[in-house]
Parts: sequence; structure tokens; C-alpha cells
Amino acid sequence: MFQNFKNLFDKVQQENSLEVEIIEEEVYAVLSLLIEACKVDGTVSNDEIVKITNLLINKFHLEPSKAQNAINYVLEKANEKVEIFSDIKVILDTMDHQERIKVIEMLWGVVLADGNIDDYESNLMRKISSLLHISSFENAEAKKRALN
Repeated sequence: MFQNFKNLFDKVQQENSLEVEIIEEEVYAVLSLLIEACKVDGTVSNDEIVKITNLLINKFHLEPSKAQNAINYVLEKANEKVEIFSDIKVILDTMDHQERIKVIEMLWGVVLADGNIDDYESNLMRKISSLLHISSFENAEAKKRALN
């Protein structure tokens, strides 16, 4: 019985170390939120995935293959995920206020990538903005920048 627990612990530890090898913790947290914004309306469009890939390459300076591997990994893990608060905590702990506004702008870019703002997407954006301590005004300004 203890061997089963040890095997389970070793498997979880191995998965976590694989996670860290793919991308840094704060990039993983932002990517998880981007994927959540992408899938909250029930469909993951190619436009949204392209937008996320471009953000990883341009904003986080990941190589295209590493960005695609990270997206695939997080998409696979997204089905198992039941909360976003751990990602929010990482972002709050590692990013200043201006960086968090940039995260909101990136999220709006993904939400707007398919040309439609669903009610679920709108609610998610309000929730994430609030959790990241971003004001309604700053959220609206980030949305305007994302539209351009």
C-alpha cells in the first residue's frame, strides 16, 4: 500500500518537474489563463490559438516549437483543471501592477480573436480583473488597446 502512495507521489513529482521544464512558472500561469479565456465559450478557435502562440513568441520570447509544446501541454491539462486561483496567486506574487494590466490586455486579445465576446468570456474577464486587482477603468483601457 505504501509503495502505491510512493509511486503516485513520484508520478506527480515527475509531472510537476516536466511542467517546469516546459516554461517558467509565471508564463505557465499566464498561459493557463489565456487557455481558460480561449475555451470558456465552449469552442477553441484556430484564431485564438494563433493569438496565444504569437503572444508567447512576442511577449515571452519563446521559440515557436516551445510555444506550441507549451500550448498543447496546457490544453491537455486544462480538462483536469478546476480552478484559476493558483494561477492568479502566481501572477500576483511575481508581477507588478503594470505587468498585470498587460496580462489583462493579452486576455482581451484572445477573447477578441474570434470577433465575438460571449457572456462567459465577459464574466471571466471581470472575474480575473478583479482577482488581479485591476480596476474597471484599467480593464476597459486594456480592452481598447487589445481592439487596436
